[in-house]
Amino acid sequence: METVNPELIARLVRINPVVIVNGETSRSLRYHGKRNVRALMGFLGTYRDMRALVYSHSASGRQMWLDVQTGRVSQLPVPVPN
Repeated sequence: METVNPELIARLVRINPVVIVNGETSRSLRYHGKRNVRALMGFLGTYRDMRALVYSHSASGRQMWLDVQTGRVSQLPVPVPN
């Protein structure tokens, strides 16, 4: 699986949508906090079962997202809320 460097993730967090995903219930919500990795990681520190995904790009008509904690590129597992 493809991974991305931390500098790119930090830049994407500042400019692109971030979605918080709970893997157990397959729910997602948009993150509206401070737009930096440090603040995002602080938020996630209180919610261990959640993951933060930042929009990366579109490939073959599908949205690709980066996992902020691991740097892995993937498709969003649940629909993005409006």
